[in-house]
Amino acid sequence: MPTLVLVRHAQAAYSYPDHTRPLLTDAGRDQAERLGRTLAREIGSFDVAVSSDATRARQTFEAIAGHVGVGSAWTDRSIYDADEADIITLARGLSGASALVVGHEPTVSLAAEILSRDEDRAGVARGVATATAMVLTFDGPWDCLGPGSCSMRLFLTPPAGREGGPMR
Repeated sequence: MPTLVLVRHAQAAYSYPDHTRPLLTDAGRDQAERLGRTLAREIGSFDVAVSSDATRARQTFEAIAGHVGVGSAWTDRSIYDADEADIITLARGLSGASALVVGHEPTVSLAAEILSRDEDRAGVARGVATATAMVLTFDGPWDCLGPGSCSMRLFLTPPAGREGGPMR
């Protein structure tokens, strides 16, 4: 059963212009490391991983990749400007048993909401916090990915504080 993991980047410092915002904050680095460890336990590895080329998304991906196996990986400028339909189109072109996409809000949560079955949509209906991962599974090939075709296997949110427990 293919697995698609959509991740919102971890917390970054705020500045202008948005695309080149500075490094992740201390809390953001902690969020990304925790998420990487959790995804290592829950998924193990990704056949394919793609990240927005924005600094905060690349750093989030790098932290995750430090904990999980990753087959083919690349950055894609179009994810920064993408809407939810673009993310779904990107995912339809992926391959393998598991794929990771690191992007931005509101795009990743809207894509997850569209792809999820009705009963799984509530968690993403109003957007997601930084360093949130939505783990979607579906039957069939990637090119058949579409509205309502996925089950939300896991919805991983960052802990309330840096000393908090594991993500869940």
